[in-house]
Amino acid sequence: MTKFTSLVPAFLRDRFKSLNRIILLMLIAIVATEVYTVVLNRAYSGSDLQSYTSLWSSLAFLVAFIRLSKFNEDVYQHDAIRLIPASDTKIYLSNLCTTLIGLLYFMVVQFVLRLVVSLITGNSLMGVTGFGTSSNRIAATIVIAFGIVIATIIMAWATISLIHLIMLSIDAFLPIGRQKIIRGILYIVISFAIIRLGAVFFQIYGTLMNGLSLGWGAILALFGVLVLVAALEVVANIFLMKKFVETAQ
Repeated sequence: MTKFTSLVPAFLRDRFKSLNRIILLMLIAIVATEVYTVVLNRAYSGSDLQSYTSLWSSLAFLVAFIRLSKFNEDVYQHDAIRLIPASDTKIYLSNLCTTLIGLLYFMVVQFVLRLVVSLITGNSLMGVTGFGTSSNRIAATIVIAFGIVIATIIMAWATISLIHLIMLSIDAFLPIGRQKIIRGILYIVISFAIIRLGAVFFQIYGTLMNGLSLGWGAILALFGVLVLVAALEVVANIFLMKKFVETAQ
């Protein structure tokens, strides 16, 4: 059987190539926009550089997330990957871990870029308000905020996979006419769920930025709920992958 540690580097190669292309395009866009602004205004502005970096970094993050999601979903029906002598559980978890590693790599690159830009412009990398003067409180808040973001992203990927695998399972068992009906119902339910999840996420973000007004207990409970939901979805995905999803013909 193929080891978990052997699958992760194999899955990472294509993801890293794609992410590096996105990073290169992001840097080109930032430099080109700044050069154009300097030529147009005949003056350099540090605030402009920070604004362009933030803009293109945000767009690049969205593209990277979508690209990684595509890599994540392609595994389920990929002939060569599904025929690897490894269990579906091992393939699914190594695929998910690889996707997360890719995103963390991209986030580190963006953090370093913003740090460099802040040093060049002489502006603060981030403004943290509402947490008092305790550095320990600020550090704890950053850690829990990062944990919630990662848990939310993993849950989002698990939800996307769950939807995808349910669709594949429907295709395997239902006639075309009934497939359309079930798909229509699922699209309505999924759209509503995405809107609700988005509202919850922005509420969480606003709470964290305003100094944890809900209190640590509520935030940690919310983090636990995110982890639990993600774990349940992962289990459901592995079950569907084992029982109903075949390689593409």
